[in-house]
Amino acid sequence: MGEYTYYCEVLLDKYNFKKGVYTYTCGKYKGFKYLELTQFSHKVWRQGPKGGVKIVKDKTGHWGSTQYVTKDEKVMKEFMWVKLKAQAFAQGK
Repeated sequence: MGEYTYYCEVLLDKYNFKKGVYTYTCGKYKGFKYLELTQFSHKVWRQGPKGGVKIVKDKTGHWGSTQYVTKDEKVMKEFMWVKLKAQAFAQGK
């Protein structure tokens, strides 16, 4: 099973997280140590090993999108800006 890269957008300084975009890489079902970050994120994208992108959490709190957004030009433009702003997430930040 390949590695997945997650991009988590945090909009408010709270719960020990500063506003910004954080990224981390792990196996598909191995991200439990990052659960707190994803819980407090406004939006979370997941990019797979072949480049496909899914939104796994959106601002309404919905989890588990099963559809790729790779062909949606508007969503991918937003994703690319998020990806450019992302900084590596360090545990305990």
